Amino acid sequence: MSRIQTETRQDILYLSGELDAHSLNEIWTTQSSLLNRTTSIDVAQLTRVDSSGLAILVYFCIKYQVKLSGINPQLQTLIALYDLQPVLDD
Repeated sequence: MSRIQTETRQDILYLSGELDAHSLNEIWTTQSSLLNRTTSIDVAQLTRVDSSGLAILVYFCIKYQVKLSGINPQLQTLIALYDLQPVLDD
């Protein structure tokens, strides 16, 4: 079973499950098809994000010029610990 699930509706990519070192390959290999016409990544349904998951989210935000939405308190704490809010707000 996949640790990370993706669904695209209109121009939003919805992620659910766990985005960590064990699931990165699943989303990395399909990034261009997932993010080609995406303007936002909704992360509200992620149950776990580690530092490698956060790194890929930041990479996607920069490379594909997308915004994150639905950031839960745990992910917000991780963003603050790495002082990434200015990067994600650009």
